[in-house]
Amino acid sequence: MNTGPGRFRRVRPAVAVLAPLVLAYAVCVPAAWQRIALRGAEPVAATFHDGSCLLGGCTVTYSVAGERVTAGLPAGTRAWGRTEGDTVSVRVAPGEPGRVALAADTGRGVVAALLAVPVGATLLALLAAAVHVLRDRRPGEPTRDA
Repeated sequence: MNTGPGRFRRVRPAVAVLAPLVLAYAVCVPAAWQRIALRGAEPVAATFHDGSCLLGGCTVTYSVAGERVTAGLPAGTRAWGRTEGDTVSVRVAPGEPGRVALAADTGRGVVAALLAVPVGATLLALLAAAVHVLRDRRPGEPTRDA
């Protein structure tokens, strides 16, 4: 089977599209599942520590059984308007003090928005692939029946 001289030229765009797509799924889906798992947990008052919340760099400090615990918030946390030292309400997984999310971020709308990012990226990738395939077709090219 001869793939022709343009084989590598066709592979590079696919890799350039699939790498961010895989990254979107790797970040957004676990963050959404974590919020779903914490939905029924009891809210706890915590102190907010600033960072890059969109990428999962924010932390909160709170007390559990008389012990101070510092835990990272998941990627995609909406912390606009919050500054270092603000008191926030977080939901903590029972028995796992390291798994927390802002109480306001455990709603269905936030989970839907997190899942919409990879789905939208997939649709854009499929659209780009279709345009790429249709653009590369030569007008007089015969079709093969397998």
